[in-house]
Amino acid sequence: MGVLVGVAVVMAFVRFGGVDLRGLIHKKPAPQKVVPPEVKVPQPELPSLAIVIDDMGPNLTKLKELINVGGPVTVSVMPYQRFSRETATVAYENGLDVMLHLPMEPLDLKDHNPGPGALFIRMTSPEVKAQVEDDITNVPHVIGINNHMGSRFTEDEPLMRAVLDVVKEKNLFFIDSRTTGKSVAGRVARDMGVPSAGRNVFLDNTRDIAYIKGQLMQAVRIARKNGRAIAIGHPYPETIEALKESMPGLDAMGVRAVKISDIMKEKDR
Repeated sequence: MGVLVGVAVVMAFVRFGGVDLRGLIHKKPAPQKVVPPEVKVPQPELPSLAIVIDDMGPNLTKLKELINVGGPVTVSVMPYQRFSRETATVAYENGLDVMLHLPMEPLDLKDHNPGPGALFIRMTSPEVKAQVEDDITNVPHVIGINNHMGSRFTEDEPLMRAVLDVVKEKNLFFIDSRTTGKSVAGRVARDMGVPSAGRNVFLDNTRDIAYIKGQLMQAVRIARKNGRAIAIGHPYPETIEALKESMPGLDAMGVRAVKISDIMKEKDR
């Protein structure tokens, strides 16, 4: 009897004590809706294509035309030309990479003059080093070097070691233009621990817009296969026009145009 009275008292309190708690005693909490966090899937980077334009320095107009192409073209400047310093400075101020286009002795020296500041196989290693240092001084903002001509010089291992000694001391990199199939530059650079790469495609051995576009597509295919590629051209009107027409569409072809410094950073990863 006492138990029944106690239960009645409790139920009365629950019902009339200000709040009716009976419905809450056995009510389960509503399940919380779990919203999964948004997962961002990283997009893979497109393969990289660097375009280097050699023989810069004699003419500032060509530089302005290259800047107007609108892409990250790399400018390689020959030393001791009329506008070598100005070309390097203006290119740098417009966000372009600047390289030294280092003149070297070709196989056919009689008909092909490499120009002022050139390296010759008759030089001693100290003479080669001194000339390379002078050439670097003549072209400001240099981050790397590639050879102008050099089909004979780049076959000479001791003298290429002298060149690459300076490259290493200056914390630069070397791009082998590969003007000869017998070049030792890449192998020697690897042996010495010098950052280096080699040209994959020459764009404009034939000065024709359609041909140059075809060479550019060859560079695209190499980049897509290997992850990166380096194409070298010259400031010919046909080359500049081909770049203007082709560079805006490179992304759609599955590659991205980059500076040569970006290629070298990728190689270091």
